[in-house]
Amino acid sequence: MPTIEFFGFDPERRQGMEARVRDRLTAEPFRKDCVFVESQGSLVRDWEGNLQPFVRVSTRSEQRADRFKEVLADVCDLEVVLIDFQPVRPPVG
Repeated sequence: MPTIEFFGFDPERRQGMEARVRDRLTAEPFRKDCVFVESQGSLVRDWEGNLQPFVRVSTRSEQRADRFKEVLADVCDLEVVLIDFQPVRPPVG
C-alpha cells in the first residue's frame, strides 16, 4: 500500500495539498491502495532556515514509484522511498 505523508505543511495547506494529490491520482488503478498519513504538525527548514515542505511517498513497487514521480512532478517537492518489505516468517519446527 503506497503511503503518502506530508511534512512541513500547516494544517490548511496540508489539506489543500492532499486534495491536489488525490485529484492527480484519481485515474490511477492503484489509487484505492493508497493511504494518507496525518500526524502532528512539522516544520521543514533548509540550512538557511527557509521553509521547505514536501510530500513523501513510500511504496514497494518500482513502477508505482515512477508513476508517482510523473503524476506529482509539478504539484510538490516529492521524496519517493522504495520499500523492501519483508513479511514475518513463522518459526520453523
